[in-house]
Amino acid sequence: MIKALFINGSPRKQWNTAQLLQKALEGARDGGAETEMVNLYDRGMNYKGCMSCFACKVRGGRKGVCLFKDDLQPIMEKAVEADVLVCGSPVYCGYPTAGLRAFMERLIFPGVNYADFRHPVVLKPKHSATIFTMNCPNEAVYQANAYDILMDTNAKQLGMFGPTEIMYSFDTLQFNDYSRYDAEGINGDHKKQWHDTHFADDLNQAYNLGKRLVEECR
Repeated sequence: MIKALFINGSPRKQWNTAQLLQKALEGARDGGAETEMVNLYDRGMNYKGCMSCFACKVRGGRKGVCLFKDDLQPIMEKAVEADVLVCGSPVYCGYPTAGLRAFMERLIFPGVNYADFRHPVVLKPKHSATIFTMNCPNEAVYQANAYDILMDTNAKQLGMFGPTEIMYSFDTLQFNDYSRYDAEGINGDHKKQWHDTHFADDLNQAYNLGKRLVEECR
């Protein structure tokens, strides 16, 4: 059976990023995959980015997977074994969250082949995607802020494992009640209206993404 793993790099388990990942998971499940969601910001989850232990580069040792022992290591094993991998993150200060970036360091570096940089160490090819959610209103502003470089460059590293793509969800709703926060520079009414009229389309796109990735694995 095809295995599909979904990585939520947002601290919020029920908001935009999580909802889109859940829809992608449902699409993958309906496509016949065995699915699992991992929340990187689960309480008690203790891990860091690459620790430069170089265990993944030891001559004669196991290659292609991070071997550093902490709470992330079992998840790295699942990521390596997955046929489909979908990561999600909001934009924080122009980058994916620190949690997702740490995950990516631990996933990508073991595949960097010090013996032949042209050929990464890939234990199992996979189809992958990254879902980015953001306050940014549209793709033009996204690119004007160089997010296509800061964010997309990180996501495209998944291409070392096989075909990868990026889905964007713009102008997302950050709060249910904007009046509770010092956020006068944001039009909360517009955000709510946009969410009510457009977010369902993003959810549908995420569902189709998950289902299509599974179909492409067959």
